[in-house]
Amino acid sequence: MFCIRNGELTVAPEATAMSHLEWFEAEGWITKDNAQEFMDSTIRGIFFPARHALYFYRGVGFFFDDAVVKEASCRLEEIMSVLTLDRDVEVYVGPPDVAIHGTRYRQERLGTIESVTNERLSRTATRRRP
Repeated sequence: MFCIRNGELTVAPEATAMSHLEWFEAEGWITKDNAQEFMDSTIRGIFFPARHALYFYRGVGFFFDDAVVKEASCRLEEIMSVLTLDRDVEVYVGPPDVAIHGTRYRQERLGTIESVTNERLSRTATRRRP
């Protein structure tokens, strides 16, 4: 479990049973007054070893937008290194499960760490050419 807070990648304690919300409370990052705002503005995610998949989202509703997609793409190599993942891990935006407690959520596959990273680097190189 991880989040991107104040521009920095932060990883939860290994093998924690806490949710993101519980982790944020334990760190003192949120209070009753700012919990909704913090959850809506903080990109977070989780790696599921059994699915060999990494998920990025924000908000109580596990939503994603272009900013989440862009941040995920830019952070993949750092997350791969910190979590010791391989390049064929699948990358998604949205929650790990599309149905949670009867509510359906949107989820989108971006590719593998390798394919998403290569695509980002290719776009960057193309923009630099005259």
